[in-house]
Amino acid sequence: MSNRRHAGLLCVLLGSAVTGAFAWQLAQSPAEKYIAAMDDPHRVLKVDEVIAKLRLKPGDTVADIGSGSGSFSIPMAKAIAPNGILYAVDIDQAMLDHVAQRAKEAGLANLRTILGEYDDPKLPARNVDVAFFHRVLHMIEHRQSYLNATATYLKQDGRVVVIDKNREKSPDSWMWLNQSDVDTWMAAIGFYPAEQFSVFDDRYFVSYQRPYGNSVLLKHSAKKQ
Repeated sequence: MSNRRHAGLLCVLLGSAVTGAFAWQLAQSPAEKYIAAMDDPHRVLKVDEVIAKLRLKPGDTVADIGSGSGSFSIPMAKAIAPNGILYAVDIDQAMLDHVAQRAKEAGLANLRTILGEYDDPKLPARNVDVAFFHRVLHMIEHRQSYLNATATYLKQDGRVVVIDKNREKSPDSWMWLNQSDVDTWMAAIGFYPAEQFSVFDDRYFVSYQRPYGNSVLLKHSAKKQ
């Protein structure tokens, strides 16, 4: 990883904390260690439930930001196959190589790996339906800048989905993000919490949209008219 990417990351995690964003850490250990940690069967991911809530369908374009070992990338690629595209985005090429190998073994031809930058996922398309951040946003230093860049790749009715922890819900409070802060950053670019899902006990799961398209906000406005 280049010095430029190193400078853009939030912090060094000391100790054995396990998150979905290991590849986004400064001074990280070899990818093999993180892959083993992320694939630990004791991790609570609820992948099937999360994907069901997202209502992904064949033909969708999805960006898994901070894809790590591919815990969500692989099943999401399956959900949008055969003609949908899954972009697995990370800043560690070794992690991306691992995801690509998993996709090959699963017979998936619709997964693309993208080497992102610290302030920009560098997606090759402007028609993304869902940009998915699973416990990754807290590891990005310039969150507003990164979200600003991400929004430029979305369709007009595209969604930014964030799963993370409120600080008061975790003993490692310094490393998490309050949903109220994420709401503020998203509002600054015209996105609002359209849906919130109660899948996890210890983290929030929010889908943000502009106030039109399939947004809940638009539906509320229509009811008032």
